[in-house]
Amino acid sequence: MRHPDRPLAHREELLWLLPVAAACLVLFLAGQAVGSGAGLAASDLTRGYVRMALRTLPVFAFLLVLPPLIWSVLKSSPSPFADLAHGLARRYGSPLLLAAGLAPLVLLPIMFSGYGALKMAIPDYVPFSWDDRLAALDRLLFFGSQPWELTHALAGGATATAVIDRIYTLWILMLSIAILGFALFAPRYDRARFFLAFTVAWILLGVGGGYLFSSAGPCYAELVGARSAVEFAPMMARLREISDMTIPLGAVQWQDVLWQAHVNDQPSFGMGISAMPSLHNAIAILYALALGRFGRAGAIGGWVYAAIIFFGSVHLGWHYAVDGLLAAAAMAAIWWGAGRYLEASGYANSVASEKAVEPARGPAMEAA
Repeated sequence: MRHPDRPLAHREELLWLLPVAAACLVLFLAGQAVGSGAGLAASDLTRGYVRMALRTLPVFAFLLVLPPLIWSVLKSSPSPFADLAHGLARRYGSPLLLAAGLAPLVLLPIMFSGYGALKMAIPDYVPFSWDDRLAALDRLLFFGSQPWELTHALAGGATATAVIDRIYTLWILMLSIAILGFALFAPRYDRARFFLAFTVAWILLGVGGGYLFSSAGPCYAELVGARSAVEFAPMMARLREISDMTIPLGAVQWQDVLWQAHVNDQPSFGMGISAMPSLHNAIAILYALALGRFGRAGAIGGWVYAAIIFFGSVHLGWHYAVDGLLAAAAMAAIWWGAGRYLEASGYANSVASEKAVEPARGPAMEAA
């Protein structure tokens, strides 16, 4: 029984759990209110996100149990299951450590529901008006050409485009892997910093930036009546030719699905159009920054993936180059700010102090 005067174990986890929980709740309520005016409240999407989260439960169990057991067997441990129990106790040995691991898996579907409703409501409140300005910025940055002309000169073949398309489409799977990985296995500081930055990015960039720079993207330039559409017509013709005649492209198919949902006013799970800034690029940059803390291999893998996502976002017509460039700069600032907050709040020092005394406690007392 816990002594009433003893401080709550690992209460420093509240320094990031409470802000993340509050942000998710506020975003959900905003999506409920704003989305209702556009015909789809956040609560209408929650079932879809919860269903998607439930599909990860087998992965959750696999990641939590099987790798540690295999590691114990490889080490010729006489009691692999006892090792597993000790490891889980080290990782989740207090209510707040358990909450820190499980809370993101519960809170993020709520946040995604709010974001999804707000995203689909963008053109109802702020019509797409930035496409021509973003196209002009791209033209300026690339010395009079559009950046897709460069990507298609480098990798415009059907096979190369299909490979880029498949990697880009895997972004959703990578999102699930990252959420599970950082929630369940990342050291405490890295987990806190990742989810703080992750949550802020969806709110500031996904919602704030989406409404401020309301734009549809190059693939929809003609459909929204942008004057710059003629500059992207050859790209879209080439992508459709590849998709229709050679290798079906997920980008082309999804672009059609999203547009039909938009024009037919059929908001539903996974729909919505918003180009600037690019959350695909922002989250890929977050992976690179977070993985860079785990060594050279993690940094290289993260930055290669971020580069492919940036290249693909332009190559497949989803985004203007400036969508990704602004997202990258903003994500770097958010990552830095999350780190500064954890230092100023005392969280970083508290975790570091506890880690410093862990060897004296023995391996059974470790808390990642």
